[in-house]
Amino acid sequence: MNDTTTQGKTEPCLLDLAGGQKLLVDRTSEGNLLQFLSPGGIVTLTVEVTPTGPVIRFDGGLKIQASGPLELDAERVAIRGAEGVSIESGGDARIAAAGDLDSEARVQNIRARLGNVNLKANDDVKLKGERIRLNC
Repeated sequence: MNDTTTQGKTEPCLLDLAGGQKLLVDRTSEGNLLQFLSPGGIVTLTVEVTPTGPVIRFDGGLKIQASGPLELDAERVAIRGAEGVSIESGGDARIAAAGDLDSEARVQNIRARLGNVNLKANDDVKLKGERIRLNC
């Protein structure tokens, strides 16, 4: 494909990459589209460059692996899993918030496999339920 302009739109450009993969670059008046294609022609990664910023889409999953620290830093971070979310640590884990921390679920289970469950408050500890059952 060539890179000539036809009626205000630039023709897409297809570049060959290592391993039989290809990169499709499409420039339009709305933005730019970069698509990585597998050797079979399946889109595996799409980067859409829009006036409001880039949008990255992964088809077929994504794994990020780092041998050192990995940090995400943003104004806001939202993580959504259509079928579930799992966070695991081989060591300690910590959640800290300068504001309130809310947790909501159909059922919540808190379990210490070895050791105590410690609750500490600077003010009252309020326990409200239909029934409070201890040692059941």
